[in-house]
Amino acid sequence: MTAVPDTGSANTWLYAVVQAPSGALPESLTGVAGEPLRLLDVPGLAAVAGSVPRADFDEEALNAHIQDPAWLERAVRDHHRVVCVLGRTHRVLPMRFATLCQDDARAVELLTERHDRLLAAVDHVSGRTELGVKAWSAPRGAEASGPADGQSPGAAYLSRLRARRDERDRATQAAMEQASRVHARLAGVAADWVQHPPQPGEATGRDEPMLLNCAYLVDDDRLPGFRSAVDAMAAETAELTLELTGPWPPYSFAGHERQDAGEGESA
Repeated sequence: MTAVPDTGSANTWLYAVVQAPSGALPESLTGVAGEPLRLLDVPGLAAVAGSVPRADFDEEALNAHIQDPAWLERAVRDHHRVVCVLGRTHRVLPMRFATLCQDDARAVELLTERHDRLLAAVDHVSGRTELGVKAWSAPRGAEASGPADGQSPGAAYLSRLRARRDERDRATQAAMEQASRVHARLAGVAADWVQHPPQPGEATGRDEPMLLNCAYLVDDDRLPGFRSAVDAMAAETAELTLELTGPWPPYSFAGHERQDAGEGESA
């Protein structure tokens, strides 16, 4: 455990929980404020923490920072970098971005309160990797627009509208059914999964609706088989466009985080 700095004017930022004995942290590893990192020990576990200036990371300042896209992108990348480096040598459970405590004593108290859940969560993700799969309804081709024989222009127009609506409904239903089959197949390969809300087109840059946005926790020795299953289903279905992302640290499977913490949590 590294020496604890004077934290009288600092908050404690938590990056991850690791299983003890955890070994030394890389000396060159720094956090979101460029601060050195240290371990805070509780029985069987240790939290990777850094001291960040309270003036820049109290609730008001943090909320202002989060509204700045450039600051937010850099800080998220720094937090993610710490988690990824830790994952090379430790059994690591990521903490949600901007999990802050008033000081080390409060951080240790928080970890002690959640000790059993944290220990179980670290064990659950050990030897496993998070992969993401997103599915969109596949783009449809151009629709016929010519009038039917014997119809007036007005009737033909209404007929085309109904046909297009019905075709959209059929295509959407077929895509949703296919997305459910994709998920069922991948869930059978994975050790665990978490369904995230579909992302809007503004975030994805796609016009088609997102029908699946799921994180899968996969045993490391089953990763090739999982990727092959995604590739096979992408080739088999005409109703969906699939995207595989990762590997990621198991952010989606820190169960205590999903239940208890929020962005900018303070304790």
